[in-house]
Amino acid sequence: MINYMSFHSESFSIKRYILETYPQFVEPIESVEWSNWEDGEDVPDGKNTIWIGFYLLSMSLSNVDGDFSIREIDFFRDIKQIFDEDDDSLSSQQLLNIYKNSFERNLHLFSEIKVPGAIIYLDIYDSNHGTTLGQNARTMYLRFANSLIKTDGKVTSQEMESLEKLKNLLYPSNGNSNATSLETPIVKSKEIEKSRSLDELLTELNSLVGLNDVKKDVQEMVNFLKIQQIRESKGMVSTPISKHLVFYGNPGTGKTTIARLLAEIYKALNVISKGHLVETDRAGLVAGYIGQTALKVHDVVNKTLGGILFIDEAYTLNGEGQDFGAEAIDTLLKLMEDNRNDLIVIVAGYTGKMNKFLSSNPGFKSRFNKYLLFRDYTPEQLQKIFKRFCENGSIKMTMEAEEKLLGIFRILYEVKDETFGNARLARNLFENAVNNQANRIISLNEITEELLSTIEVADIPGEVEIHAPLNNPDYI
Repeated sequence: MINYMSFHSESFSIKRYILETYPQFVEPIESVEWSNWEDGEDVPDGKNTIWIGFYLLSMSLSNVDGDFSIREIDFFRDIKQIFDEDDDSLSSQQLLNIYKNSFERNLHLFSEIKVPGAIIYLDIYDSNHGTTLGQNARTMYLRFANSLIKTDGKVTSQEMESLEKLKNLLYPSNGNSNATSLETPIVKSKEIEKSRSLDELLTELNSLVGLNDVKKDVQEMVNFLKIQQIRESKGMVSTPISKHLVFYGNPGTGKTTIARLLAEIYKALNVISKGHLVETDRAGLVAGYIGQTALKVHDVVNKTLGGILFIDEAYTLNGEGQDFGAEAIDTLLKLMEDNRNDLIVIVAGYTGKMNKFLSSNPGFKSRFNKYLLFRDYTPEQLQKIFKRFCENGSIKMTMEAEEKLLGIFRILYEVKDETFGNARLARNLFENAVNNQANRIISLNEITEELLSTIEVADIPGEVEIHAPLNNPDYI
């Protein structure tokens, strides 16, 4: 429940407008973010993506005239309140000082007006679904920007120029406002990236933490395929084999990461023509009306041809009664056979549920002859993953922090069940530690680079903090 009590006298109407407008964008943004997500990356969060757009515009527009004002900060706090409960313990002057320091430290982020990332995602969604959410979001951000520059009671020439630049970015003169016309290409496309060699891909595979059994299985598949190609080059008969795979294991064990690598590996071996990965689940394959499920499956498969179709929680296709999951399975089986030379399917999910699912579907089970087990990460491996997050963020840990962290991972490992978060747990714990670090140092008189880049033992969550939320893969 948002509190409409405002810090700024003129923000009530725009605050209500944003609150009523932004929810329509959350799920579409996340659907695009998930289609490009990889283990180790921030988990898709549509609401946060929308907020980041407001934050960046606020920081960029508030200081174009060289004058961060208290009134602008109060207006900014009102909008922030929609997305995160405001900390009332900080005065406007304290927040002003914090944001000034943030601006100076991150000038490269705020020196230019940029199109909010949420719009780029929505344009991609619109192109796939025939919607106009991107246009709606443009209106929302532009109205916000227009209100922001007026909050201090004067509009400078620099602010007007910046607002005009934002308008031109949002609505290019050629009338083409889709994602391809924007200057910040956020969404990655494996199809348009430069193809990597097989050796490069196998080196990346072997650099991953843990997954020893999976690495061995992939290397064996590569060896088999290379030998079959050598046999064919010598005019010998090759041995046909199904390339479809079953991935089973708990969440956060790297299944999506391996699937992406396999798509590129198979492309490098000329097994498939494009080497991209299409991720889907039950919602992407099963419709609620007669005749629609087959169309959805055909559409997904057509997008996948030349690559790998990754079906997460595939066991949910098993429905009951009038459910159309069986129709999805039957349609997919036929398309797998019709396109066996340029389509690979990977089904994934929890070990027990996947075994039950495949046992109950003889047709499906017969298409798969290779099963890859993704084991839970050990405490030592989880600590390595945590340290890689640190390295990526130019952060180090004290020895005492490392010892406490390993102890926590050991505790969580001992009480784990099938919902054990694995790499996601490590990421959540890392984010929690960084947040604790921020709260510890924010009130210090001098914040040095050493303080900013060091996680101390006090920053590692204690036993009270490590229960349910951190060990819950859905708490992300």
